[in-house]
Amino acid sequence: MKQVSSLLAHLAAAIIITGIILLVYASVQQVHRSSANDPQLQIARDLSAAISSGKSINNLLQHDTIDLSQSLGVFTEIFDKNGTPLQSSGFLNDALPKPPAGIFEYANANVEDALTWQPQNGVRLAMVFEKINAPGNGFVAAGRSLKETEVRESNLIKMVAIAWFACMAVLLIHSLVQNYLSRKAIK
Repeated sequence: MKQVSSLLAHLAAAIIITGIILLVYASVQQVHRSSANDPQLQIARDLSAAISSGKSINNLLQHDTIDLSQSLGVFTEIFDKNGTPLQSSGFLNDALPKPPAGIFEYANANVEDALTWQPQNGVRLAMVFEKINAPGNGFVAAGRSLKETEVRESNLIKMVAIAWFACMAVLLIHSLVQNYLSRKAIK
């Protein structure tokens, strides 16, 4: 009976440790991913406000161009009310990036859309789309590569896995030692 009780206690401890490890992973992963949107939120909102207040779009975008398949830099893009790209500081395969229409439908209904967009293999972008509140409407977007965020998430998985295996090893050793000592005490 004592062995069954000990086994149940160790199983409960393993479940609790696994739950805590998963909670730590999910929390840190969400911080990594959501903070990847921070610069784009500020840039897209500022760009939308500038256009809404009547400033010309010609002077608002940076003049450098960014290859989205290579750069970690933040890029900005302006779209008409139908989601057709008008100007962009980022290019993909020498063309203006063209997100799916559903993004613009959501941004039109909700003013803002923050998302992950993968326009092609090897290119994942943290994007923020803002509806422009001005005559003729349209949208602005700011985005950047998720390469570094994904490296951090990969490292996090490794750290969490090591911590989980270490905790399970301690539980296993404790269980084996406790089992050995209880058998020795019976003799």
